[in-house]
Amino acid sequence: MRYAHGEFIVTRCGDAVVTQAFGPWNQECVKSFADAYRVSAQELFGKKWCNIVCVTGESLLIPDAEAQLRERTAAMQPLGLTHIAVVLSDSTAKATTKVQLKRTYKGLSIEFKFVELFEEAVEWLSEHRFNIEPEDISSHLAKVAAKQGSF
Repeated sequence: MRYAHGEFIVTRCGDAVVTQAFGPWNQECVKSFADAYRVSAQELFGKKWCNIVCVTGESLLIPDAEAQLRERTAAMQPLGLTHIAVVLSDSTAKATTKVQLKRTYKGLSIEFKFVELFEEAVEWLSEHRFNIEPEDISSHLAKVAAKQGSF
């Protein structure tokens, strides 16, 4: 397994916080992610903003990590998070990932959508009037490619 304990890259791209999530996540990974995410999202607090979450590999959450991710996501909603697009093209556990994330987002005032391609996520969020900076996306994708090339 390439990503034994889960890893991530977080980049702010205009009105979006883009996350590349690798492998299964435990509580420690969720905590580290939440800290990095908060730093990236901080300038957006008080405005309407969105997430793009791309998953790679066994994109699963242990039960405690799932509960912690729900709590952290719920805390972002009053700060302006309104939409989340989840890109599943590189997930090896798509059905389970969908079930887990549906539970994570259930009952929150956040609209979410599962898509296969990154471009579909950008298109859907752009339709909701989010500004997603192409230069920042290019930078994010370069970081992801570098990370994937290191394995």
